[in-house]
Formats: sequence, C-alpha cells, structure tokens
Amino acid sequence: MATPLPMDPGTLDSRRPHPRPTVRVGAWPYRAVRPGAWPLAAAAALLLGGAAPTVAQTGYDLPIREHVFDNGLRLLVLERPGDPRVAAKIFTDMGAIHETPGLLGAAHFQEHIMFKGTPTLGTSDWEAERPIRERMWEVEAALIEEKNRARNVIRQRGVMDDFRHAESTPRMDELEAELDSLEREAARYRESGAMKRWYQAFGGTGLTATTEQEYMKFDINLPANRVDLFLRVEADRMRNTVFREFEQERMILVEQRYGDLNNPSTPYYEQMNALAGVVHPVFWPEGYPTDFYEYTRTSQRDLYREYFVVNNTTLVFIGGVTLEEMIPRVERYFGWMEPSPEPARTPAVEPRPGAERRLVYRNDAIEPRVEFRYQIPAVGHPDRPVVDVLGEVAADRLTELLAREGIDGRVSVNTRVVHTSRFGVPGTINLEVVLADETQIDAAEAVLDATVDWLKSPPEPQRVARARKVLRTDWYRTARDADALAFEIGHFQTMDRWQTLPEYLQARDDTTPEDIARVAGVYFVPDNRSVGVARARTQRAGVSEDGS
Repeated sequence: MATPLPMDPGTLDSRRPHPRPTVRVGAWPYRAVRPGAWPLAAAAALLLGGAAPTVAQTGYDLPIREHVFDNGLRLLVLERPGDPRVAAKIFTDMGAIHETPGLLGAAHFQEHIMFKGTPTLGTSDWEAERPIRERMWEVEAALIEEKNRARNVIRQRGVMDDFRHAESTPRMDELEAELDSLEREAARYRESGAMKRWYQAFGGTGLTATTEQEYMKFDINLPANRVDLFLRVEADRMRNTVFREFEQERMILVEQRYGDLNNPSTPYYEQMNALAGVVHPVFWPEGYPTDFYEYTRTSQRDLYREYFVVNNTTLVFIGGVTLEEMIPRVERYFGWMEPSPEPARTPAVEPRPGAERRLVYRNDAIEPRVEFRYQIPAVGHPDRPVVDVLGEVAADRLTELLAREGIDGRVSVNTRVVHTSRFGVPGTINLEVVLADETQIDAAEAVLDATVDWLKSPPEPQRVARARKVLRTDWYRTARDADALAFEIGHFQTMDRWQTLPEYLQARDDTTPEDIARVAGVYFVPDNRSVGVARARTQRAGVSEDGS
C-alpha cells in the first residue's frame, strides 16, 4: 500500500531519521519531503530579521510582507486577520518562453504531468510501480537514440501535402509498443485524483494550475489551519513528480489544441503574433500538431530539473495567516532543500522594429477585420502603465469614430499575446475592428489611422480621467478577491518584482493627456506597425481580390 498522506502533514514519515536517503529510479532521483525540526532560536532569528515591505509609498500600498529563505525560496504574505481561509499559490519562473522549436507547448504539458503524483501520492504500490518506470526510462533512451540514428529517414522533406516523409522505422515501432505496454502495466497501481481528494477532504476549493509564457502556478484555497497540506503537496511535487499517464496527457493536449484551432480566429491571431514578433518566444504559439508527438519523458525531465527548484519559486499567501506563522511552516517543508544552479534565462532579445509589416489572412469562416499592432515595452518600463490608460482612451475614440463614419464594427483594444496581457518582456498593443461587412475594411483601416494620429495630440482630460477610473475600478474588484490578488502579486514577481505592482497602479493613476500623446508618438510609428486584414477566401460580389 502507498504511504498514506497523514491528517497532519507534518507527521509524514516522522519515524524515519532525516535527511532521508535519495531513491534512484533509473536516472531519476526521488527524494521524500523532509519535515525536519524548527529550532526556536533559528525561528526567532528569522522573525527578528525583518520582513517589512520595502515598496515606495503610493495610493495603492499593499501590506505585503516578504521573507527570502537561505536557499532562495521567496515567501510573500498578505495578512487578513480574522479570515478563516487562505489563498495559496506557488509560482515557478518557467513558461513557454523556455521552450525550444519543435517542442512548443512543452511547458503546458509539464503542468499536466505534474498533477500525476509522486511515490507517496497517486500510487497504490510504489515498490511495484518503480521497476516498471525504471524500464520506461531505458526504453525511451533507446527510442531517442533510434530517432537520432534515423534522422535522415524521418526528416521533413515537403512543404505542402504533396510529399510525406517517413514517420517511423521498425525499431521505433517496436520501442513505442514496449513503452505503451509498460504504461498499461504501471496503470494498475494508479490512484487517479488522489491530490484532489486530499484537498477536498480538508476543505480545499479551486484547485487549479496555469501555464503562460513566463510562469507556471499551482493554487488552492484552504482553511487557514490546513495550509500545511498545501506545503506538503507542493514540496513533494517540486522534488518527486512521477510522469504518470504520459501518453494520455499528450492526447489531451492534442485535443485541446485542435479545439482551439477550430476557432477560425485562432490561426489568424497566431499569424499576427508571428508577424509582430520576429525573435522572442513570447510570440510563439502553444504548439503545432507535430510538436506534441516529440515530447519525451527525458525532455520534460530536463525542464523539471532545470526550473522546478527552490530558488526559482515564490509562495504567495493571502488570508488568515501571518508571516511569523508561515516562516517556520515553510521552513519545515522547503528549508532542507539545497539551492540549485540558477535556471537558464531566455536569451532572446527582440530587435528594434525597422519596417511596417502586413498580413492578409483568408478564411471563409472568420469575420472580416482589420487590426494594427505596435510593440510596447515590458512591465518594469516606465511607459508600460501609460499604455493601459492609452488603450482605454483609444477604444473609446475608435468606437466614437466608427459610429460617426457609419461603420458596423466591434472594437477590441488589448495587449494580449497568446493568452496573456502583461509580460516582463516587450509585447504588443492591438487595435482591432471586427466588421459585419467586408466591403468596409478600407474604411475601418482609415479610422484606425485617424485614431492613431489623434492619440499623438493630448486627448481631452475628461476622457483620460474616465479611462483611469475604469482601470481603478477593475483593480478594486481584483483587490477584494484574495485569489485574484494573490495571482497579481505572484505574476508581478515573475515578470519583475512584486514591489512594481503598487508603483504600476499609481503610475496609471498619474497618467496625463500629455503622457498619452508622448507614448503614442514614440511607439505608434509606421516602422513599429503590423497590419492584419482578415477576409473571406471565396471572392464575394462587390469585393475585389485585394478587398476593395
């Protein structure tokens, strides 16, 4: 039987001496979470070491308290005395920008397989399961070797569908069949949903995970007196994840991706991302269909070992806990972990824009539209908060001009790239008009041009004030929700630093009409513009090939 997860997570294997020995499964080290002991003197020394926030005073002061452990783990706590619950999140500085071509989507896949448990969670008999998984590593290593040997056999040759390269060899088929057989054998010991059941048994709600370009997070909302359960599970997940149900999760990603691609606007937006960004992986899509079949346990293990380390992690708690309570609790589960070499950064730097680019996308299923995209600076740059206010003002003006010109269209002004709207690297602001009538594409583009020109002169103060109020109201909604607020804190930490968040909010509030005109003048220039036009592939009456 599997080692049960105790009601008091701190008692896990407490009968054994610490540190527990490493158990090797093939080339994969599993190490149990060490509850350890918390010396009173050490606790007092840390508590007296100071944990007050160091952020400059603004109208958005957040009483966040911080502690960084000796091993590099960052703990952020926002105390809400009397709250019986706590929003708990763990952020890892790893996302899609750390992927490589041919393996796009691997970060999202990593999230999926990290829900599959450990040697003490998600198995009915680890000692029986372990040798099966050892054999899997051996077979997969042989499969990777065979693929490398057969590289000229399986290499892509064609561009369209006129030529299909070979996709396998007899040896590859043999090894893949053995892997499939081993996975079915190991599945006999699988306890699906074990993590979710433990959380639910102790009042946990909202168990989720998210992977975007710059981060992965796991989160839960728990009773404040059960926060140790989160620490126990996450420490175990960080050190001991077992890649169970590998092929099932691969196919789930394939299904999700095809579902997304069935939306006719998805391929268009991905083409626009590729047009606007030349080099940086922040603009890459979530994976091409061929990528999903290239994931291996070995490539995923490389991501896991590189990035899921204690010194690349931030814990965020908001609710009925204090920093003084959380320091020894976190130390108990994570403090014994040694820091690893700093994970590799993403070296890509987007080159300075030097030419206007234009995309014509043809699809009979997509609504006609025209869009301008401009590269904008990252969070941490002083112009980035101004862009938020500019976007609200631009949407208001664009809607006004469309109505004046009698153009039937929907306006969307956003800073989204793939699924995320803010980054620690440059992104884009996107001004889009979705039209009811394809014959109005040229007129809509003229309105976009007029809006951009108008922004380069200071807009009316009342319009800017209204935009600031909209953003401020959205923030107040976020601040009331512990889970949403904890996300913003962790997200800013991964993009830049958490102290940037209140400064960013204050900078939006301080934005003037002159700031908007200045920022528009810097970034809304022809050489920084990508234009997208979407129209039907089938030529319609009254519409020429070029849309006129």
